[in-house]
Amino acid sequence: MHDHLLFWTLGLLAGLLASIAAAIATRVRVLPEVIDISIIPTVAGLGALGFTGYGALRRLPPDRIARLSLGGTVLGGSVGLNLLLIALAIQVI
Repeated sequence: MHDHLLFWTLGLLAGLLASIAAAIATRVRVLPEVIDISIIPTVAGLGALGFTGYGALRRLPPDRIARLSLGGTVLGGSVGLNLLLIALAIQVI
């Protein structure tokens, strides 16, 4: 496994895109209803995990990692909300 941060960031981005694609595919009935994913909490949680992982990789102190986690949750939630609004605007869902 590589230690370079770029590979970790690309892996995180691939995971985020896969979860967003699964959420949209569930909403337009491409996937079964068993995978009922709400996009806003999912992206908020993934944003928090991504920022927390970044802080842990950089070996930051715990109080700084807590702030990164909160910031990732807020940023991820707003990104998820914007994605939902865009999808509603183009009538995908």
